[in-house]
Amino acid sequence: MSHTTLPDAIPILLVDDRPGNLLSLEALLGDNGYDLVRATSGNEALHLTLKQDFALVLLDVQMPEMDGFETAELMHANPKTRHIPIIFVTAGMKDLQFQFKGYDCGAVDFLTKPIEPLLLQSKVRIFAELYRQRTEIELHKRNLEEIVVQRTAKIQSSAEELKASNEQLTFSNKELKATEELLRAQVTEFVETRDQLLATEEMLRVQIEEYQVTQKLLNESNASLKTLFDVAPLAIVVSTLPGGIIQEINHAFSKDFGFTRDTAIGKTGIEIGLWDDNDERDHFLKQTHEQQGISGFSAELKTITGEIRSVLLYKSIMDYMNKKCLLIVFFDVTEQKRMEEQIRQTQKMDVIGQLAGGVAHDFNNMLTAILGSSELLERHVADNPAAIKLLGSIQQAASRSADLTGQLLSFSRKGQKNVVQVHIDTMIHDAVSLLERTIGKQITLRKRLAARNNYVNGDPALIQNALLNLGVNARDAMSGEGTITFTTANVVLDSSHCRSSAFSILPGPYIEISVSDTGCGMTKELIQRIFEPFFTTKGVGKGTGLGLAAVYSTITDHHGCISIISEPGIGSIFKLYLPLAPEKKNTVSATKELIRGSGGILLVDDEEIIRDVGKTLLEELGYRVYLAEDGQQALEVYARERDNISLIILDMLMPRMGGKETLLRLMEKYPDVRILISSGFHQGGTVDELKRIGAIGFLQKPYIYQELCTVVADSLREI
Repeated sequence: MSHTTLPDAIPILLVDDRPGNLLSLEALLGDNGYDLVRATSGNEALHLTLKQDFALVLLDVQMPEMDGFETAELMHANPKTRHIPIIFVTAGMKDLQFQFKGYDCGAVDFLTKPIEPLLLQSKVRIFAELYRQRTEIELHKRNLEEIVVQRTAKIQSSAEELKASNEQLTFSNKELKATEELLRAQVTEFVETRDQLLATEEMLRVQIEEYQVTQKLLNESNASLKTLFDVAPLAIVVSTLPGGIIQEINHAFSKDFGFTRDTAIGKTGIEIGLWDDNDERDHFLKQTHEQQGISGFSAELKTITGEIRSVLLYKSIMDYMNKKCLLIVFFDVTEQKRMEEQIRQTQKMDVIGQLAGGVAHDFNNMLTAILGSSELLERHVADNPAAIKLLGSIQQAASRSADLTGQLLSFSRKGQKNVVQVHIDTMIHDAVSLLERTIGKQITLRKRLAARNNYVNGDPALIQNALLNLGVNARDAMSGEGTITFTTANVVLDSSHCRSSAFSILPGPYIEISVSDTGCGMTKELIQRIFEPFFTTKGVGKGTGLGLAAVYSTITDHHGCISIISEPGIGSIFKLYLPLAPEKKNTVSATKELIRGSGGILLVDDEEIIRDVGKTLLEELGYRVYLAEDGQQALEVYARERDNISLIILDMLMPRMGGKETLLRLMEKYPDVRILISSGFHQGGTVDELKRIGAIGFLQKPYIYQELCTVVADSLREI
């Protein structure tokens, strides 16, 4: 039997027209078990992918003759290479239009130069592992097919040998009878022919010995097949046809599904509870009657403990113990399907997250102007209570809009996280207090807080927002009276639980936060979709579809997981699991005061309303303000007024020249310049990169008067 082996190293193709870039990629990926193959052009890359399979292609976008987009399109169009994942490596792909073009060409991801080593190594490691698993599955499949073919051929050969032996024995028996009759006649008629009789007896003895040898060989062959059956790594069952009564199982079946020979043999798959769906079992038996062989029938089966396993079934008809039986081989693909689903969910969340971040940026710009203008106007109508009340309504509406933007940023993972020690009991008390004033008196709110250790590391605003979203979701599930219960408990998640989870979590102590309701409940199909962005079962105008998506984003961002128990007509339970903090740390919050200052500040923003409001706010604080509407104008103003400007407040997203390029140009020409980055959303990696370049801080939009004066004062304190 021939066996194909796994490759010693995972092949990865590096495509860049600059040798220096190839050397950098090789240095970052070296010594990790990869076979790094170079290509300096799109044509060379296409030629290599036709000759060799690759786990991943790191493809530069900007290349002469044939750029990365055209190369990716040609690879995606060829059936032989379309399965190879492509990650674009580029220094100029910030525009979503170009990113969508990359996805249309067949890319799965982007890496921006300069490349973050850990990010590169992490992404390459994921695709290398997927390639290794896919190769291993193919190897297992081919080896299994070889085993089945060879064992089938051996069984057929043994059957043919047995048939020939039986025919020979029958013929020998006939000869024996004829010889006995002849001997009787000869004994009666010729007593003197004793020597001939002894010769005949000797011949019979030899024939019997030959039969015994043949029978021994047949028994040895059956014993060998039984040994192979028992040691096979895949689960195998022999059942009658058409009754489906189990005749034999191997050790792998007992190990994978928990059924012993005593609990399985003599019963059907339905009787032992193997099939989760009877209709699916009937469909399998129907195909069994219609086809001689089934290869790769997809099914959901249950173990003896009720765990659902996804399998592919392979069957063949055979004779066993003088009965017509089915030989069924089970190939478990549960883990593979879980990983595929996790990858699909991650890709979906990333794409929607990019859109959400863009919307939040523009929205926060407008909210900055609204909040700033209302605070300025409040000083001019201090003696007008009606106007003060109206301004309060404006500020309250703007703050609620900022909360919605926060949900978008949380969902897209572009929001700025304030990680502190969070007391979960306090979060639940505050959430219940808010819900009691909003959900109506016909609904009862209860708390059962049994967790002794209830501190986690996280963003209190995001965690409380998740609790409120679950509370509101529970309220909407109840049309009249009902009960919403918040409970906590300390649990320990072991490695087995973490491996089977659809979330990326680590073993250890967790706090379990349960939010249960007595509402309408959900079907399995609905549960599979509730975390999708913008998906809602509520009527038009009654839900955004972002609440549970934000809960999902918050819990995964805090390295936790979620489980759901729901029964239509009975209710639902959402269980959140967050890793416990090692210990409680005391934190002291400082009281913010209005801080005035002096000196010149250059405010750079492409939105005119932001420039006008910001100028007024800063001037009231005592600063002299210079304005610029884009990066190019900022360079001109700073070159002209450098001696008068102590600080630059620089927007990130602008036409003509964006914030990052402006920062680079200013730092290159004026190393001592002090620049404060301001944006409608916070990307940790991007902001950290800008701080490494030279930015001194970050100002999140929308901001209020106190936040602006504090951040500006802190930025100027060291001058």
